[in-house]
Amino acid sequence: MVYRVVKNTRQNVLVLATATNTAINVVTAFTLPAISDTVLGVAIKQVWSSADSSAANGWTIDRGANTVWETDSTSWMDFAGNGCPIDLDIAATLTLTRTGTHGTLLIELQKIYAGTGAETDTSTY
Repeated sequence: MVYRVVKNTRQNVLVLATATNTAINVVTAFTLPAISDTVLGVAIKQVWSSADSSAANGWTIDRGANTVWETDSTSWMDFAGNGCPIDLDIAATLTLTRTGTHGTLLIELQKIYAGTGAETDTSTY
C-alpha cells in the first residue's frame, strides 16, 4: 500500500497515491485521535489524476464492490463543486487502482461524522 495523507483535518482528507493497487480502510485511516466524534466514512470531493498517455493507462476508484470513477491519462473532476460529492458506500474500503507503469492520483475526501450536520446520506444510487 503506497499512499500519503497530505492533509488530515476535521472536515477533509487529501490523499496522494502512487501504487498500482492501494486499499484504504477509511473509517480507521483518517480518524484524528484528539476528536471525540467517530468517522462514519468519507465522500469523494475531488480527484486529480495523471498516467501515461497511452489508452490503456489510468486510474479506477472503487468503494467496496462498486466502481465509482475511472480516468484515463490526465484528468480532474470536482464532484463537490458540481453539487454531487460521491457518497456511495461511505464506510467501504477505498481502493485506488492504477493501470500502466506510471501515474499519480490526488483525491480529496470529506469526512462524515455522526451528529455533526455533515452529509450522512448512505443510500445507493
